[in-house]
Amino acid sequence: MNDFTMWRYSKAYPIHKDDVQVTFNETITPLAETTLSDHKVFVKMDSLMPTGSFKARGAAMVINYLKLNGISSIAEDSSGNGGSAYAGYAAKGGLDANIFVPAGTSEGKTAQTRAYGARCIEVEGTRETVADTAINSIDTYGSYYVGHNWHPLFIEGVKSIAYEIWEQNNYKTPDNFVVPAGNGSLLAGAYLGFKELLFNGEINKLPRLFGVQTEVIKPFVQVSNGEPINIESTDTIAEGIKIQKSSRINEIVEFVKTSNGSFVSVSDEAIKATLLKMGNNGFFIEPTSAVAFAGIDKLIEQGVIKKGETTVGVVTGHGLKATSTILNLLK
Repeated sequence: MNDFTMWRYSKAYPIHKDDVQVTFNETITPLAETTLSDHKVFVKMDSLMPTGSFKARGAAMVINYLKLNGISSIAEDSSGNGGSAYAGYAAKGGLDANIFVPAGTSEGKTAQTRAYGARCIEVEGTRETVADTAINSIDTYGSYYVGHNWHPLFIEGVKSIAYEIWEQNNYKTPDNFVVPAGNGSLLAGAYLGFKELLFNGEINKLPRLFGVQTEVIKPFVQVSNGEPINIESTDTIAEGIKIQKSSRINEIVEFVKTSNGSFVSVSDEAIKATLLKMGNNGFFIEPTSAVAFAGIDKLIEQGVIKKGETTVGVVTGHGLKATSTILNLLK
């Protein structure tokens, strides 16, 4: 097979590679090695996707679907990786993109979106207000709403990460798959991909899925423990997962439990320390990505992850997306 892109697995997708019109030839991202707490850990470097984050996987699938169906204008609510991924693929495909962001969002987070030529619209109010405004934008811009937290084809694109890891791991499932958990699309996509591999007899078990959140915003942790959601603060360095309640929280909690995994939370101090430690190991990652590897450290400390197991953590976004934050940490 000479196709070294995510489309090499298109027989498992709702869109065949022969129908793909909008692509950067999304190469399979590296699965590198590092050491955390004296344990070997594999690092899935989705920071090297075309728009600098794993969300390029979902955006690639959705934008191609829309292009095939004659859609010319999209609306998305996101101030970070989701918005920039959609903006990048919309630019490549010649679609008009309207990205709705919370009022006051730093230009550092939206610079990439604006550079792609997307319309970046600030909205006063809560994160839910921003989503509602994007959904209703058809009245203003004639846009089709493609919210990455809602569109069913988004996780169909994200599931490609499971197929890649399976192949890179000598056609075996890893023991543990650890990611930051905001809305949960990466957990949902990975679960879908690994479940398909299990159903088709390509693997004999699901990996244990672990979602990692911050100590101040941890709705997945609380719901999975049967506790009410209680947000102590929204002040965290992990901007990419400042989501107070996932749009599909019960479903994703069930996915994680089915895999015999769990949710854990880590402090901002641990996130900062891990960010710098990963940098010293050669990985330049955004703070949200550091959440996953801080979580791996915690799971090792708790004895949940053991030596000899194959553990994969995902770099969800490139460090260049958070340069000012990282510079402040270094100072």
